[in-house]
Amino acid sequence: MEKRWRVAESCPPEFVQIIGQPIVAQLLWNRGIRERSDADAFLTPSWEENIHDALQFRQMEGAVVRTFDALEKGERITVHGDYDADGVTGSTLLITVLNDIAKKTGSKAPIDYYIPHRDKEGYGLRKETVPILKERGTSLIITVDCGIACVDEIALAKIDGIDTIVVDHHTFGETVPDGHLIHPGLPEETYPFKHLAAVGVAYKFATALLSRARERGLDYPEGWEKWLLDLVAIATVTDMVPLVGENRVLETFGLTVLNKTRRPGLLALFEMAGVEPGSITSETIGFGIGPRINAAGRMDHATVALRLLLSESMDEARLIARELEDLNKARQDATKKMMVEAEKIVGDDVKDNVIVVWKENWSPALVGLVAGRFMEKFSRPVIAVGKHGDHWIGSGRSISTYNITDAVKAAGEGILTRSGGHVQACGFALNDGERLPEFQSRLVEHASSITSDELVPLLSIDAEITLAGVAMDVAEGVKRLEPYGMGNPLPIFLSKRCKILSSDTMGATGNHLRLQVADGSGRAVKAVGFKMGSRILEAMMGKEIDIVYNLSINEWNGRRTAECRLIDFRPCT
Repeated sequence: MEKRWRVAESCPPEFVQIIGQPIVAQLLWNRGIRERSDADAFLTPSWEENIHDALQFRQMEGAVVRTFDALEKGERITVHGDYDADGVTGSTLLITVLNDIAKKTGSKAPIDYYIPHRDKEGYGLRKETVPILKERGTSLIITVDCGIACVDEIALAKIDGIDTIVVDHHTFGETVPDGHLIHPGLPEETYPFKHLAAVGVAYKFATALLSRARERGLDYPEGWEKWLLDLVAIATVTDMVPLVGENRVLETFGLTVLNKTRRPGLLALFEMAGVEPGSITSETIGFGIGPRINAAGRMDHATVALRLLLSESMDEARLIARELEDLNKARQDATKKMMVEAEKIVGDDVKDNVIVVWKENWSPALVGLVAGRFMEKFSRPVIAVGKHGDHWIGSGRSISTYNITDAVKAAGEGILTRSGGHVQACGFALNDGERLPEFQSRLVEHASSITSDELVPLLSIDAEITLAGVAMDVAEGVKRLEPYGMGNPLPIFLSKRCKILSSDTMGATGNHLRLQVADGSGRAVKAVGFKMGSRILEAMMGKEIDIVYNLSINEWNGRRTAECRLIDFRPCT
């Protein structure tokens, strides 16, 4: 699908003077940075200046006191996590710290965990789970990446004599649970940074526990908690929280720790994924590490991933990592099959502003992946629905200008049994599949307000440069903006009137495009377009094209060169 190209306005010359490097100045300006102090904080994240004290959370002190009380009295503590990478890493982090503190204090408190099955139980603490935990003898539940919306469930636990600490970052209703609530977005919350992933909130809780442990004379050297940042780095990327402010600091230092991690589970996962420690970036997490952790909850049970991260020996870790790799392969195969089936249902001629597609044999754990890929393909909101048992469960993905959660809630009134989510992603359930066509019709009507311009994908370009800018000094300057993620996307550049000196495809199936291009600056560079081999006829030798690309550094035989990673191209106008 043809994209709209939009180039950002040039930043003021005085800002370029302040920063020194024109390209870096433009990129910072595009990301909302206007002052030198903010630029310095962005380019050189400071732990001392940008990491906030965990005790700034209003209810942190009460949570810490209740946890140590449970440890001292030998009460059973159950960490109740979510089944995605954020919940799994956050649970791993807290279980690790609680076990270590218990060991150092000689506490006999049993510390266990509970993660619901994605399809059979669904998201969050359930009323049916409370009796199970009571039967175990649980006295304290710590929810991770869930709980803030579980008002009735936590009240039921309270009746049964079970206290709850909520470690969460999700949206909440008019009423919040009766427990110790560690959530940066709550009304009147005094913690200054509001955009932590759940693993980030768990890290804050862990640092408060360790600080109290030091006060009690336990042997925790200052900075010991930084070794937990490998887990924080993973879910801060996979949960798509903005990589700004404190998140940027956590991710920057977290990547350093992740590249040096001694955690057997992660090392085994790296081996299986072909990831080389020392070269891990936020992109590596997004494409290589995160999907494998998430595959456990999608294809089997998230405890597979949790057991991997908690492993203490390489032999055990390698066995579980092999199991996780098999689950990830199964996830890929199942998703491909669902995509083929969905394409047959939808066809190529999409007339409505929203796509709603369902099939009884689709796994609810995978429909979100289908919705996401269709949204990218057709550049419009997509709803995909599967079935587990008697329940139809759906997931939606949307363009930035259309609130899919509000739309689903409105269209599903009287049809859906539950729904929730964010502006561009939602989840919901219903019991009566016969009403899916009605739900589809209502949603199509609701989405009729989307304009035709909104349905054309927009490619936001940071700057127009000549190919003379495709050089190592510029690429090194751009690299200073890492790590990339939400709120700090990989920079995109435009170069016009590039003459194609040579073109061919590469890869075993000719799936990728390789060009040699030159422009009026006199510089010739290599431009590679992954999965763009089918466009070879548009890029024949001698043609002039405008190209949009990421600036990358290619390393081969010890030689480093700057090159273009193609995103799109079109004939010169």
